[in-house]
Amino acid sequence: MTKNVANIYLKQSICLIAGITLLFLLYMNIWGDNNLMAVPVCVTALFQLLACTTYGIVWKRVCVSSPNSLPVFYMAASGIRIFAGLVTVLVYCFIVRERSAILFFVITFLIYYLIILIFDTWYFIKFEKKLKK
Repeated sequence: MTKNVANIYLKQSICLIAGITLLFLLYMNIWGDNNLMAVPVCVTALFQLLACTTYGIVWKRVCVSSPNSLPVFYMAASGIRIFAGLVTVLVYCFIVRERSAILFFVITFLIYYLIILIFDTWYFIKFEKKLKK
């Protein structure tokens, strides 16, 4: 059951990231400046794909090896994701010196991050309720 739930999480999170990215690409093509927006959207989407994929794979292994430590895993994974996100934003700020590009990157990153955070919270609450039944 847990492997299947982790695989469903991976599929749904990848689809969610792809959907958000398509919405940003649509926005870019209609109203935006492609030169300003392309790199932030790509970097943010890649970060979230890497984070969600890693999260799903490690979650699957934790469920199999020690399911009692899942709450600790949720907290640790969230902390690591926050730290990795901060490092990503700081590296981007050091590489790109243009204020408008940094502002758009931070806004884009926060939108992705909050949507994925809401999805993760909803998904894992739903999973924990199924485990308790």
